[in-house]
Amino acid sequence: MPTYTFKCKNCGEVYTIFTFYSKIGEAKCPKCNSKEKERVYKKVPFTVQGGTSSSSCGGNCGGCSGCS
Repeated sequence: MPTYTFKCKNCGEVYTIFTFYSKIGEAKCPKCNSKEKERVYKKVPFTVQGGTSSSSCGGNCGGCSGCS
């Protein structure tokens, strides 16, 4: 089952749920029981040409949106 992280628009609590995509609307904040939420996206490290990098590499390769 996929993992989704949300931030409650009512109280600011950040929480993670394990559910199907079709059930996201039913998810409630564990702190205040509100269904008002916004999705939180986490940075995920990835490997580039044998080295380790992250989504905020700051390089100048032109291969991702993080490069300038």
